[in-house]
Amino acid sequence: MPSFLPLRFLSAVLALLVVVGLGSTPHTLAQGFGVYEQSSCVMARAGATVADGCGDGSSIYFNPAHLAGADGVTASVGATLIDVGGDFTYDPGTPRATTQEEVDLENDVIPVPHAYLTYGLTEKIGLGLGTYVPYGLETQWPTQLSDGAVFDGAFEGFDNQLQSFYVQPSIAYQVTPKLKIGGGPVFVVSSVELNQFQDLSQTETPGGGPTFGQLGVPFHTAFARTKLDADNEFGIGGNIGVSYQATDRVMFGVRYTTPVTVEYEGEATFEQVETGLVFPSSSPLARDLPTDGNQDENPDPTPADLLLASQFGGNGVLEQFSNQADEEGALNSQSVETEITFPMQLVAGVSVQATDRLLLLADYQFTGWSSFDELPLEFGRLDNRTRIEDYEDTHAVRLGGEYDLLDRLTVRTGYLFNTDAVPDQTVTTLLPESERNQFTIGLGWHATDAVELNVSYQRLVQNDRRGRVRGARPEEELSTDLNQGLYSFGANLFGTTLTLHL
Repeated sequence: MPSFLPLRFLSAVLALLVVVGLGSTPHTLAQGFGVYEQSSCVMARAGATVADGCGDGSSIYFNPAHLAGADGVTASVGATLIDVGGDFTYDPGTPRATTQEEVDLENDVIPVPHAYLTYGLTEKIGLGLGTYVPYGLETQWPTQLSDGAVFDGAFEGFDNQLQSFYVQPSIAYQVTPKLKIGGGPVFVVSSVELNQFQDLSQTETPGGGPTFGQLGVPFHTAFARTKLDADNEFGIGGNIGVSYQATDRVMFGVRYTTPVTVEYEGEATFEQVETGLVFPSSSPLARDLPTDGNQDENPDPTPADLLLASQFGGNGVLEQFSNQADEEGALNSQSVETEITFPMQLVAGVSVQATDRLLLLADYQFTGWSSFDELPLEFGRLDNRTRIEDYEDTHAVRLGGEYDLLDRLTVRTGYLFNTDAVPDQTVTTLLPESERNQFTIGLGWHATDAVELNVSYQRLVQNDRRGRVRGARPEEELSTDLNQGLYSFGANLFGTTLTLHL
């Protein structure tokens, strides 16, 4: 075998880097945070593949040990389309239930791309380069109900996006005729955007006085829209795997992907939202307005929005109306920093060649979601805040099978059960997750010896989950007592991967 990289492989690497560049747009996201559908073949098996790869290069992610013994150049490109549906239904008797009981999720169909290259450098050494999106999030909720009232969930988050784009070079080696090992570093490019309304009732009045709510402002009165945005931040980790051929028909595999921490430095912007409130002249917040032509030092009925304008750097009636000593306004654009740790994964599995045409597979997956315990927010001028998440580690069982119906046509199917990561007290609009059952089916067609096309479909069925659409007030603890309704969620996933064996 040649000991140098052929021109066709270098050309394929260049093509993959182009795919990487195109894939880093903000639309390469997925609802659900963890996205395992990084190959249509693997997706049709319900993700059961750590012991026996699909031969499309996706083993770069699922178990890089399978690259050892690769023959020639393999190039794959594809995407999974995720069509999400869901809603939140208020409990009967809650204030919003009298106007609109059900609020629907408004997500668009989301594409999640993947691309892989592999090359058999020698009979024992395989090389690879892959790009995939194992973690992503997009949840879009309406900000208003049918009667014009603000949706409570908008104070938790109404347009939230998280992207993690992994690039992984890999090398694998056949240690013995039965044992293979492989791995490589993962380079992560990530972006995050969070949008939510700010509640005036829980905001302190000037000089550290009582909150506006203590002076009569109703709970969940939106007075500002906050957008936190950070693009193209960087993290690094690793992905390693082992494959063992126990018998002619039985293989075992193990894969470990390290956690990756990404530190974000971005911008926080604030847009004033009109409240329409007017403080009566008897309120301690009322001012002697210069706009009424009657400067008699007696308070006038005072529009709340006029007072608050100075917080956004506008021309409020009193420029000293500010929580912080900043003449530009405490809610002007400013820096914001946060960090997110994408969790480790440990996967172990077995494959059994039951007959010459039938392959059976089973995987167990452990994901260390407990690393995502809080979301710290450090602002340039505002006080720092921490959003408590308290995620829990999850367990998944993946069962798959494939049958060679014809010499060039393979049918696949699978089933997956996954426990939930989000504890009962933090099920919110950000991620209304629950235990999931998923059912898969797919076809693989070898059109020629060099061209292979895989298609797959996955139905995600999630158990309904009680959750909340508001945070805790200052005097409250974060608990399930705040849960006000039921989240329902489901998704249809469609995958396609084109593979060339060069």
